[in-house]
Amino acid sequence: MTVVIRLNSAKFHAHIGVYPEERTIGQDIAISAEITLKLTDLAILKADELANTISYGVVYKIIAHEVSLSQDKLLETLGVRIVEALQARFADKFSSLTLSIKKIALPINGIVDNAEVCITI
Repeated sequence: MTVVIRLNSAKFHAHIGVYPEERTIGQDIAISAEITLKLTDLAILKADELANTISYGVVYKIIAHEVSLSQDKLLETLGVRIVEALQARFADKFSSLTLSIKKIALPINGIVDNAEVCITI
């Protein structure tokens, strides 16, 4: 059995983008994380203790902290920093992690819902 924790479409206003105006004004992004727990025995979860799993509240706080520091040009750069921070905190508790970052409004001449970068480790 596999246990996956998902944090879906957490919304942030980030100062990120290739163009200086994007970093000055900021823009809305949505970040999702999918974390597969590293479990050897599902009975661990029957103990009903937060210490035996990964707190999605802590995941959110880590993501929010990295976004608040961001002046990055690329979504990829922000994504790597978030993945590294999650890995530093929870490496012993997960077997895989997928992070996706969506830029909602794009500075392009066209109709597009969003642009998304996904990083999986």
